[in-house]
Amino acid sequence: MQLWQDGNYAGMYTLLTPGAKRIISQQDFVTRYSDIVREAGIKSVSGEIDGEPGNDGTVPVTITMESNLLEPLVQEMSLPLEQNDDDWLVDWSPSLIFRQLGDTGCIDYRADLPTRGRILDRSGNVLAEDADVSRIGIVPGNLENVAETLKEVSEVVGLPVADIEAKLEREGVDPNWFVPIKDIPGEPSADLLNKLTLPGVQIRRATARNYPYGAVAAHVTGWVTPATAEDVESDPSGRIQPDELIGRAGLEYGANDLLAGQPGGRLLVVDCGTRAERETIAESDGIAPQDIYLTIDINLQKEVDKAMAALQGEERGAAVFLNPQTGEVLALVSHPSFNPNDALTNSFDEKELARIEDPELRPMTDRATYDLYPTGSIFKVITTAAAMKDLGYTGDTPIDCPASFTIGDTTWNDWVVENGLSAQGQLTLHTGLVQSCNTVFYQIGAALDDEDPSYLPDMAKAFGLGAKTGIAYFPELAGTVPDPQWKLETQNDGWATGDAVNLSIGQGFLQSTPLQMANVYAAIANGGTLLQPYIVDHSQTAGGQDVTQLGKRTVIRELPLTDTQIAELQSALRDQTSNDRGVGSAKVFGDFAWPISGKTGTAQNGTDWSEKPHSWFAAYGPSDSGDTPEIASVVMFENMGEGVSYAAPVTRNIYQWYVANEASSGTKPEEAGDSGADDGE
Repeated sequence: MQLWQDGNYAGMYTLLTPGAKRIISQQDFVTRYSDIVREAGIKSVSGEIDGEPGNDGTVPVTITMESNLLEPLVQEMSLPLEQNDDDWLVDWSPSLIFRQLGDTGCIDYRADLPTRGRILDRSGNVLAEDADVSRIGIVPGNLENVAETLKEVSEVVGLPVADIEAKLEREGVDPNWFVPIKDIPGEPSADLLNKLTLPGVQIRRATARNYPYGAVAAHVTGWVTPATAEDVESDPSGRIQPDELIGRAGLEYGANDLLAGQPGGRLLVVDCGTRAERETIAESDGIAPQDIYLTIDINLQKEVDKAMAALQGEERGAAVFLNPQTGEVLALVSHPSFNPNDALTNSFDEKELARIEDPELRPMTDRATYDLYPTGSIFKVITTAAAMKDLGYTGDTPIDCPASFTIGDTTWNDWVVENGLSAQGQLTLHTGLVQSCNTVFYQIGAALDDEDPSYLPDMAKAFGLGAKTGIAYFPELAGTVPDPQWKLETQNDGWATGDAVNLSIGQGFLQSTPLQMANVYAAIANGGTLLQPYIVDHSQTAGGQDVTQLGKRTVIRELPLTDTQIAELQSALRDQTSNDRGVGSAKVFGDFAWPISGKTGTAQNGTDWSEKPHSWFAAYGPSDSGDTPEIASVVMFENMGEGVSYAAPVTRNIYQWYVANEASSGTKPEEAGDSGADDGE
């Protein structure tokens, strides 16, 4: 029994009687056990002797096999023993594995047709669902005349032979597996069946994944593909079946266990030759897949996607919209995007495949949560917060804004220098943020560093940077907040005041996701509570049974600021979008009647800053006195230009739609034309 538990089938074979060994070779014996263990998903075996040996030399035993696919398999049987000199040997037959096998049976596990739960937005609009199809596929190992067969299949399905060959030769494909080539909606016609009556070609009833909104929600839903041999072999649960759809990204990946459930199935005794059923050993109903309802508003999602796509060229960027009072993700868009329906069957044409594989475009990467960027000036709210907490500044603290700031041999310029303007002169902490004076923040960064090098990094961490937000079911990166220990460990270099100066305006080694920065501004909007974003609200089985609440308002921490200090941040951000001087993003939002607060950001990048900067705009609203902000956002474009010229106007277009269609408070804006600007941030 111990040898069976250990999977030492060769050792078990040594305990067989000579008669049993004449019936089955050691290799066939080992293969028999190995195949059954794999097919039945057996993960452990235990046994007990139930009584004394009988006069016929049999010993009553109970064998319990734990399976990943079924409830424990319990077999009560008699173990026939024969004495051979001083040893007792087993007169083995296949019925000692499963008594139902008899001497000639084999084992098949036949899983129920795998299905997945739906993904729906907050209003019940379907973002992903299963659809019944007829799946045309090929078992490569069963092909006879390969060239002729592929030619005929190509003509029927309308795919080039080269594309079919690529599917068959894809890494991880087992030659004995059914490889999907193309899905046909509904039932196959008699004509189709006749045309594809070829060795190795099969048509199976199957379930395909359908994404009704295509590229618009691709990075929210993610996508699925059929399981590969590697998936099956590396699955620790042993539950993944060769024809099962596996989540590869987004919620299809993060919430795969909910969406997939566990298909039921039957463990059968079958004829070893024909595979005809003889008897059922055990069966399982499985675990029903769950539908998941999101916090996403697909109408807002479409509008964000549309506004971002309106920029010229193949724009690269991301946008995140949150409810700052709850942490709900209302929209999450990454550009460029792709059609997840094509990802399922790997049916990208040559042009689209080149786009998918382009290392710069990377349309399958979710830039909102799984890419990292310097943030530029939208970080300045954090530096302002640190100045108030650790240096005792208030909004009225006077600070000069010279054209440049110098430490030793290094000089940092304000943005006015690049634009050929004169120094901004005497400002306050408040107006320094409104007018986004870089040299004001360089001075603050140096002053904080002089007091304690941890002050500014610690404030950034208090706002949630440098750590994952904790959004459930959704892949994300943590980013980097540099500090003296980090720099020593990763750069093998000591911390310098220049590092704090760079950090003060969201540059240097700082790396953040757009989701993290949207969460920063949501915390300011709601009065100082950093919340954990969530995108899955609840799950339920088909038919509305067994509803499970999954998402809820979850506090990460309160910001280490007083109510007065939070109010100062809010006041400066409101003035940044609406002020008499027309500075900052007031160039874009000055005539926007609905009260919006925000901050532009222009983030230099690349080793020599030679590339165009990333364009950022962070916002929330409504934000007049007495308003309760209901939406917070970040829009970011890679290598596009200044925040005020690109991200801010796109944000305005989105908010204008939102206010006209969905806003629940604040003054409705009058119709206004497009706005833009080309200097300052």
